[in-house]
Amino acid sequence: MVNQISNSKFPNKIKAVALDVGEKRIGISISEDGVFAFPFKTVAPENLEQELVSLGRINKIIVGLPRNMDGSLGFQAEKIKSFVNDNLEKYLGKIEYIDETATSIEAEKIIRTEGKDPKKNPELIDAYAAKIILEDWLREKR
Repeated sequence: MVNQISNSKFPNKIKAVALDVGEKRIGISISEDGVFAFPFKTVAPENLEQELVSLGRINKIIVGLPRNMDGSLGFQAEKIKSFVNDNLEKYLGKIEYIDETATSIEAEKIIRTEGKDPKKNPELIDAYAAKIILEDWLREKR
């Protein structure tokens, strides 16, 4: 008997990418099926567009925005939106923003449970934060 997974189990079969945008690095995560998210890599901001092009067709780009303690968007969120508008112009119709509050802290916890030191692997924090952003978005869409 052949064990086969039907595509009907994955109705949102999309390629989605999430970005954790920082000044020094951008964490990237990816979902090929609209169900599972994986940390992909960390790139310098000036290399982001080239990296996205190398991924081929992308249906959605989810960008994390930090919020102030009162829930409002602050200066850093405006800087991220400005970066996205200036650098990802060809993707603007595919971009959605989502709250990224505390994703870096959560990412550090995950990295520690894997036996790694986040302080010695700061690039992992960004990629794992992007994974958390993407997981949150995927959960919202289900």
